[in-house]
Amino acid sequence: MCLSRKALEEESKESDEWFSSLQYLNASINDLLISESFLDNGSKFGGINDPAIKALGWKADKPSNFAIKDNSKHITDSLGWYTDVPVTLKDKEDKTVTIIGNFVRIDNGETEPMIFFGMSNIRKLQGVPEPNKNQFRIKLHGKDTIMLCLTELLLLYKSKTSSEDSVDEIFSFFVPGIA
Repeated sequence: MCLSRKALEEESKESDEWFSSLQYLNASINDLLISESFLDNGSKFGGINDPAIKALGWKADKPSNFAIKDNSKHITDSLGWYTDVPVTLKDKEDKTVTIIGNFVRIDNGETEPMIFFGMSNIRKLQGVPEPNKNQFRIKLHGKDTIMLCLTELLLLYKSKTSSEDSVDEIFSFFVPGIA
């Protein structure tokens, strides 16, 4: 398909806006460090790519049969669902926060392991309370933790005790985590 220059410029602008909206972080599953990790507020669900699944040696928990069109206009097939995946986020001092989520397996053509958190994950993480500061909130075990996303490193910003809401209420499809 041949697009006009104006159409190509518009598509490029949309793609640039999508890339600039991503918030990068470092995450790990088991002992696999996944440096290509990010929050994508334009995606309805979280995903994990083929190289990450192969490195972990996992089999899908549930089959899936749908195509995924992401914000960069790329279309890929879903290759299965992985449920109750523990993802550990670390700060610069090696303090950890583990969340449990459900992710779809994708083949995005990348050679390095990658995971992204979509809106379903972000909502469960209490959203992004201050988007201009690139922060998001996690409630685990009665503690309210604000995580700060900077370039490609996730830093622990602040933690306080909170008795509001239980972990089960905040993470409706998450389960208590394991590190």
